[in-house]
Amino acid sequence: MTRHPSPIVLIGYGDIARRLAQRLPERDIVAIARQQPEAPPGHRGHWTGVAADLDADASLPDDVIPAGAIWVYLAPPPRQGVSDTRVTRWLEAVHEPPGAVVYIGTTGVYGDQQGAWVDEHIPARPGHDRGRRRLDAERQFTDWCAAQDVPLTCLRVTGIYACDRLPLERLRAGTPVPTGLEAPWSNRIHADDLVDILRQLVARAEAGNPVTGVFNVSDNHPAPVSRIYRRIAAHFRLPPPPEAPLETILAQSSPMAREFLSESRRIDASAIQRALDWQPRYPDIDATLANCESTAD
Repeated sequence: MTRHPSPIVLIGYGDIARRLAQRLPERDIVAIARQQPEAPPGHRGHWTGVAADLDADASLPDDVIPAGAIWVYLAPPPRQGVSDTRVTRWLEAVHEPPGAVVYIGTTGVYGDQQGAWVDEHIPARPGHDRGRRRLDAERQFTDWCAAQDVPLTCLRVTGIYACDRLPLERLRAGTPVPTGLEAPWSNRIHADDLVDILRQLVARAEAGNPVTGVFNVSDNHPAPVSRIYRRIAAHFRLPPPPEAPLETILAQSSPMAREFLSESRRIDASAIQRALDWQPRYPDIDATLANCESTAD
């Protein structure tokens, strides 16, 4: 008997969801976002784009979410508070249980680890409300999936980057980076490597062999943030960023930038590599830059 691929539901249709949909052109996909998502060019499977506002009392058209579908939840949490009310509204709005859930969260749930290596056994202790909202989302999905007997994978993802997701504007503006040993560690994953992981998780789930649990996602090659900025500047033939004391930079940064710069940790993501027998195509910043045109125009 032929096994038909499970439909995929993408909750939150940003860059990673678009990349995933592009890599699954034959699949039936339901994509949900504030504005009705359009199918990527060349998509041949059945496509359903749904406009839904998870900051309001969410409602979904009847039968729009197929039973047994694989959910990939990519929607960010709200901007304020310590709980993810968008996840709450999503779980209240759906009526058909999924076959599996993949939640994309953040390593920000670990808080500041003062540059220490962090694997999944380190307790989550977020130091900012954004991390607390992310941890709340994990807990909501964990409780809900346990009650529904649904396999759940929680991915704690580091900074996502690619050739079109580099801090070139900050470099052009001469934004300073922390000096010397004050520079926090930077952890990254290439967008296409994250999509590779999601594709494998979807395939394992629909084959009846889901990979469940909490996993860090990174390229396993952390580096001080100042070194990363200098590498990018050199590749694009831009002046190296000036350096300044961390305290000075924090005083001039946006709230989100302060969160990133005030926390330092080195992420160990070997568990997901073992679970999927997978290695990143872009194992470090140099591998990514080798595929980027060396112009900042």
